[in-house]
Order: sequence, then structure tokens, then C-alpha cells
Amino acid sequence: MSLNKDLRILVVEDNGNIRKLLMNILKSMGFNNLTEADNGVAAWEKIQGAEFDLVMTDWMMPEMDGLELLKKIRNESDELKEIPILMITATDKQEDVAEAAKWGVSGYIVKPFSVKTIFAKINEVTV
Repeated sequence: MSLNKDLRILVVEDNGNIRKLLMNILKSMGFNNLTEADNGVAAWEKIQGAEFDLVMTDWMMPEMDGLELLKKIRNESDELKEIPILMITATDKQEDVAEAAKWGVSGYIVKPFSVKTIFAKINEVTV
């Protein structure tokens, strides 16, 4: 299966090392249209000024966490409601999964993740 390498992807992760790792993995897959943010507030500002085809966001972040960002995106215009959102999380607690599902999360990537998992999840939500 071949991914669309022209996807505009926003990576939201407060841990600089994990954010860099995600960016490097995506670049190694051939994605070049990448934007990064270190928290939900910064991500929301970037979403206001650009179009994205996919948002990959950490769940636990200061200032605005991934769930709050998901809610904001889903509550905005119809165009934003359609953006696939992958939630990156270290937990898979059923109540958290249910809450994110209620708000229309597209999928989950559980830490620690592999390149294969990232490829499969992006393929799952963008094809």
C-alpha cells in the first residue's frame, strides 16, 4: 500500500525527543510537508493559519492536551471536522478511549510505537 507523500501533517508533541523521532520517522517514509508544535495551544494557532490533511497529537501535554485539541478541532467549521486525528498516548484506558471516540478521534498510536505502526495508522485514516 502506498501513502500519499504530499500529505500535510501536523505533529503535536511536548516531548522534544519524541517529536523529533516522529518527524524523522515521517521524513524517512517520504513525507516532507511537515509542521510541528510543542503543545495544543501552538497547534491550534498553526491550524488557524494553514491547511492540514492529518494531525498526530500526543494526549498528555501542558497548556492544552490532545483531547482538548481534538474537541476544539471537531467543534470548529465543517472543514476542520473532517481532518483525521491520530492520538498518541501511553495509556489505553477504556474510559479515555471512549471519551476520545465520542469526540471523533480517527485512531490511536500507543507508546512505545514502531515505524510499522505509524505507517499502518496513517494509511488507515487517510486512504
